[in-house]
Order: sequence, then structure tokens, then C-alpha cells
Amino acid sequence: MNTIRRRLAFTLIELLVVIAIIAVLIGLLLPAVQKVREAAARTSCQNNLKQIALAAHNYESANGCFPPSGQGTNFAVPAGTAPVTVFVDGLGFMPRILAQMEQTQVYNAINFDLPYHHISGSNKTAFGTVIASFLCPSSIRESTGGRDNLDPAEASLPANLRFGYGLQDYGATTTTNIDPLGRTGQTGSTAVTPFRNNLAMSEGLLKLGATRLADCTDGLSNTISVAEDAGRDSRYVANVETTFFPPNTPTYPAGHLNTQTFGYGGNTARRFWRWAEPDGAFTVSGVINNKFRPMSEVNHYQAPPWRAQNNNAGNNDEIFSFHPGGANVLMGDGSVRFLKESLNVITLRGLVTLAGSEVISSDSY
Repeated sequence: MNTIRRRLAFTLIELLVVIAIIAVLIGLLLPAVQKVREAAARTSCQNNLKQIALAAHNYESANGCFPPSGQGTNFAVPAGTAPVTVFVDGLGFMPRILAQMEQTQVYNAINFDLPYHHISGSNKTAFGTVIASFLCPSSIRESTGGRDNLDPAEASLPANLRFGYGLQDYGATTTTNIDPLGRTGQTGSTAVTPFRNNLAMSEGLLKLGATRLADCTDGLSNTISVAEDAGRDSRYVANVETTFFPPNTPTYPAGHLNTQTFGYGGNTARRFWRWAEPDGAFTVSGVINNKFRPMSEVNHYQAPPWRAQNNNAGNNDEIFSFHPGGANVLMGDGSVRFLKESLNVITLRGLVTLAGSEVISSDSY
């Protein structure tokens, strides 16, 4: 009598075919999953900016003006001389709107009469707080839990205060020095920022001192107030210095009011990646998502001499995001828009200025 043998397993060829089919399906599925995740992250980023917008407008309702950005510009210079960056308004934009962002406990812990990094450590607990709304979920940086690395300038602080400061992925667009005609090779231009013209500096919505609604003659819906500048950490180097005030020093000594050299002291660069830092605001000098590299140093808290060429490269003090194709910006009226990285620089300049009288059609961006 004949017996029928049953096959109890797949052949090798069949297994290879199944594995190949699974690999193809995974290859097709992963990009779709990544797109969904990025779409969710981009939406979350936009919601962060909307929270900042609501806080800024609530601040304006209570005070009759928007808060200063922290970084400002002194235009009282001789003819033919480039305006000078100054930090004379004390703490900047982000700390001032905390009370309107349901961060009252952090706000109340801040001593606004002292710099955020006062050597006494009086403000360290407040400014070491991680504010989720100041961080874009798409941002890529070293994983430090939303804080930067311990600053070597603070090695003398008590052990309970030796931790990093809260990071931020957004900044006020305080000024722009993009050439009004989009020319290259003008005063202050570099390989990184070929469209820069320091003699054509113009103020943005959040600037030196208070900004009243009537100051924005270009219209709030046509003027950027805050933009992404995502992914910065303590490997980055600002092009201005900071001074570390000793205890009981007057907050802003008169001799420092119009210089670029006050903060930690000793030729130390400002830590512009912290939401506490006034230099977190920035001048828009070129294209969105600048492709020039390197963006940062290799080491944290790099000491001089600094790499001069990396300032304004990538996310080094310019509009930059990790969203494909562009970056989110917050307009003065509270709306959030996604600007493509292909945006014409003349249009970008017009969107930053608050009173430039530029004519910008809605379809140009």
C-alpha cells in the first residue's frame, strides 16, 4: 500500500521568497511611517508657536506692548557705519512671557534684576527648567534631556546648582540685514551669508525696547515675530561675548550699555541656545535652512580662537529647522506659517521688517 508523505516545513527557496516579500513591504512602509511621524512633529511644533503667540498677545494686552527680544540694535552710528548689536533690555522675550504660558511658578522664581547666569546662582533653578513648548520634536541635538551640558564657567557653583540650562528651538527675529535688492558681496557678506548687507539693517517686530501694535506698519499678518532656529546646544559658538557678573554688581553697568562685551567675561561667547539668553533672538542674514557647514564646533563650550566661518551656517543663528523643505515661523498676528527654504531672500527680508513698506503678495511665500 502506498503512503502519502506530508511536507511539514517550507523549502529554503520558499523561505527566501517570503523574507524578500517582507523586506519589500517594510521598505514601502517605513517611509510612510516616517512621513506620518514628521507630520505629527511638525504639527506639534506649530502648536508650540501658537502657545508662544497667545502668550505674547496676552502680554501685549496686559502691558500695551510686546516684550523686547533681548538682543537689539543701536542705529545711532556715524553715516556709512554699520549699526551695532546691543543687549541693554535685560532678560529677553522668552522669560518675559512665561506667566502667560502657564509657567507662573518658573516666572515667579526669576529675579529680573539679575542676569540669568548671575554668579550667585540666584536664577539657576528657574532657568534650568525645561519648557516643553520651547522645544521642537523634530529637532536633532545631543540627548541631554532638554538642558545643555554643565557650563565650565559655573564650576564654582554649589553642587545642587551644577546642572544645565533649558534649551530652546525658537528665537525672535529681531532684525534683518539681507540686502534689499538681493545683492551679494555687500558690507559684511561672507561665504556663509552672501546676501548680508550690514549697512541695510532693519528692525523686526520684536526688537530693542517695547514694540506697540501701531509700530508695525507692515501689518502683523505680514511680519514674522518668532522663527525656528532648532537644534543648537553647547557645541555652538555665538559671535558676541557675555559677562558673568559677580554678586551685588549693578545689573547693567553704564559702561557696558552699548558694547557687545558683557556676560560671563573673559572672552566667553554668549550661550544663545538657552531660552534664558537674550542672544537667543537673532538677525536674519540669509536663506532658510542654510546648507553651509560646519554649523558647530566639535567640542562643547569651545574656547577662542573660534571658527569664524560657522557663524550663521545651518542653524547657527539663522532660520533653520529639521522639517523637510522649510521652517515654521510665527507671524505677528499669531498665525503660524511654513516657509519653504526656496523662498526668495528679498521676500524673506520683507517678512522680517516691521516697517519696511515692502509690498508682498500672499502667493510669494
